[in-house]
Amino acid sequence: MKKFIDDSNLKESDVVVFGVSFNNKSDLMLERLRELNWFVESFDIEKKRDLLKNIKVADIGNVKLKDVTKKVNSIIKDKKIPLILGSNHQLTFHALKAFENIKLLIFDAHGDIKDSFMDERVAESVEGLNLSKKEKLKNNCTTWLRRYCELGNPKNIMIIGLRSCGEEDFKYIKENGISYFTPNQIRKNIEIVKEKLGNFVKNSNVYISIDIDAFDPSIAPAVNHPEPNGLIFSEFSELIKEISKGKILGIDLVEIKPIEGNEITEFLAIKLIFELFSYIK
Repeated sequence: MKKFIDDSNLKESDVVVFGVSFNNKSDLMLERLRELNWFVESFDIEKKRDLLKNIKVADIGNVKLKDVTKKVNSIIKDKKIPLILGSNHQLTFHALKAFENIKLLIFDAHGDIKDSFMDERVAESVEGLNLSKKEKLKNNCTTWLRRYCELGNPKNIMIIGLRSCGEEDFKYIKENGISYFTPNQIRKNIEIVKEKLGNFVKNSNVYISIDIDAFDPSIAPAVNHPEPNGLIFSEFSELIKEISKGKILGIDLVEIKPIEGNEITEFLAIKLIFELFSYIK
């Protein structure tokens, strides 16, 4: 198996990478990211520095969803940072169970905050999991953030790139004090958004979850639910500078649906990860 960066042994590493295996489609995503990352230069011409210069990475392979919380607990106990890769946002919910007093920064086109939902594509996302029909309705990639809010403080959540949610979902976001910024808000005044993002993460421990559909389908076509008018890389790169005001404790990247003969989305995902790694302290 090819590995993601993996330039260090586990004991010496700063970041521990693992994938979450849901089904054959998710395994293809993990295979592609591990294969293609070797073709992405970590030297940033604009910044004139190597984004991976001070980071040692170890890839420990794949686990099942039921083992995510235990695995993350083990990684953070060793004072290392988990990077989790997978095709389903449910893994974020399970990873977050291992953290306390965390600010959750999500890049996502969708609210993922429904109380219950199921359609054919969502059903695929829970394929292979031992869940009852009722559990599948309540625990999937469209409901995971509602379940997380029910466990703690929703005011410690910020969603960037939001542009699709139902009216009742949006009402829940507003009533529970969840911060959000749409791409249009970002383009209208990115400096205000940067200021609010900086204040949100300042002196805080931060977990960053990236759903690749936060980005415009023109640069990230390989997704289950593409939404027009998404983020572009330069906007992400500008916003993420504010992360330096906090401390990254965990990262995940989810929801790539590989397209045969098209690797645009995977290359973007790898570049996003390299960018985030450059802000790890």
